[in-house]
Amino acid sequence: MKASTIVATVIGIAVGVYSGTHLLIPLALTGLLWWAARKLFPDRSPGYPAAAAVQAGHLLWVTVGLIVIGALTVDLLDIAILLIGVVWLLLRPGLAPVIVLTIYQSLALLISLFAFLNFPVGNNLHRALLIHLLWRVLALILMWRAHRKTIGLPESSAY
Repeated sequence: MKASTIVATVIGIAVGVYSGTHLLIPLALTGLLWWAARKLFPDRSPGYPAAAAVQAGHLLWVTVGLIVIGALTVDLLDIAILLIGVVWLLLRPGLAPVIVLTIYQSLALLISLFAFLNFPVGNNLHRALLIHLLWRVLALILMWRAHRKTIGLPESSAY
């Protein structure tokens, strides 16, 4: 095993132990949506369904959470932007939806980071925000990786 695989495994386990169901729910949703996207869009480069599934899993997790706490109206614009972006990425994969979603995810990442830094370690919201941050970073990496592969650039140029 490579050292990077061991480090990634240890970090993944630590994040899972710290965040608990905050990781389990978006992970399960993302997995289900990735499977569905691969079945619905078998002709797509596998990178785009993966990037869309990460964002759609995150979107569903946030939407259900907002419904449960009764605050859905607060973030309807965020939900609409992400929903439109994910559908666009699935139906017409390419640079334009990647750029729009990159702008959205980057701004949301900064907002989530500031919120994350303002909660004490161990707080329930701190645990949830860690997963928000990871899912946003993962979405950015997967989108650009898929785009680079589609246009024929080596994967290393996506980072």
